[in-house]
Amino acid sequence: MLAQTDGRGICVVLSVEGASVVSASGSGRRAAEVGLGLGRGATLRTEHNARVTLQCDSDLRVVVGPSSEIAVARLVDDAQQTFGMRLMQGIAGFFSDGDDTGETIQIRTPSAVAAVRSTEWAMRVTEGASAVFAREGAVFVFGETETVQLGPGDGVDVTADGTVGSVVQWGQQRIDRFDELLGSDW
Repeated sequence: MLAQTDGRGICVVLSVEGASVVSASGSGRRAAEVGLGLGRGATLRTEHNARVTLQCDSDLRVVVGPSSEIAVARLVDDAQQTFGMRLMQGIAGFFSDGDDTGETIQIRTPSAVAAVRSTEWAMRVTEGASAVFAREGAVFVFGETETVQLGPGDGVDVTADGTVGSVVQWGQQRIDRFDELLGSDW
């Protein structure tokens, strides 16, 4: 198991479709498999036809789509109530039921940070640019100089240099593309 011993910041693989690899400093690389734990600093990479579903602390479920790279990050600023991940490339969908712990979830990409408490949303990173979509709840997206809030059906694009675009209701075609990439767990 590639998990930290303190129990915080851990994700466990729930399902695997296709080839994916987990790596962690000091633990090497191994194929993603159901039950494998990913501790802080562990990275998951999916191949072009793969998807992996993770269950993380703070009641967060993460669906990692094809050709993606995501890492379990340390607690942001060592805050006890913030769980973090880094999405370096590809796509991931997030589900949080927002239990009463008050824990915040932050996902960082090369160009943006998204923070939530309870919602369903997805992020995609392509060539350093980020696209964020909120299916339910509210998502705050932080770019280089601006912060926006997304509501249900809203999406925003953030350029590779951190410039935040306009918040718009996404059309069905763009939503369907995220659905296609993330699969049935999303």
